[in-house]
Amino acid sequence: MIDLTGQVPLRTSQNYEIFQHPEMDGALLKVRVDEPKRNHLIPRYAEWRYGNLRQWNREANEYLAALHRGCPEIERLAKFMGYAPTSRGPSIVVEKMTGPDGDLAPSLHAEMMAANGDPEVAQKLRADLLELLDDLERGRIIVGDMGIGNIVRAQERGGKLVVIDGLGERVLLPLTLFSDWAFRKSMARRRARMAG
Repeated sequence: MIDLTGQVPLRTSQNYEIFQHPEMDGALLKVRVDEPKRNHLIPRYAEWRYGNLRQWNREANEYLAALHRGCPEIERLAKFMGYAPTSRGPSIVVEKMTGPDGDLAPSLHAEMMAANGDPEVAQKLRADLLELLDDLERGRIIVGDMGIGNIVRAQERGGKLVVIDGLGERVLLPLTLFSDWAFRKSMARRRARMAG
């Protein structure tokens, strides 16, 4: 077990406390801190089996599928590096994405807020987002929770945008896994919603 006693999280969100992995410089520990929620009267298998860790199962499955296909677009994802028990609870181990200052990489949301309405910067961010969406579609990588808070600009990828969270589809019958048409429609909806 990894002892996190006395360690301060690098970042905290609604679901996670994120720590520097004490044994691996290029890795983070994302400790799940939210309480499990029952979403259905009769729990689905993943909800029953994994509780509030079920998202990790989807993320690992999607990452493994991209790895199996050997698609170069996997570079648009933070590496999945496994799981680890910690003194704060279970954690998922992921690649640490950093910004130019060496701190955690800035999210696309933070960059959009910093742009402060500058049309030139906004156009560049939109072009970078469209390039990311094109790569995800080309690699057939499903990101069910695609949001600007789950995308960062990583120095480890030459300053390109990278998805750090939300992989996989969260529906009972994931048509996007089996149907090219459903996958393309899903990507078109995300593209329209995110890039206008």
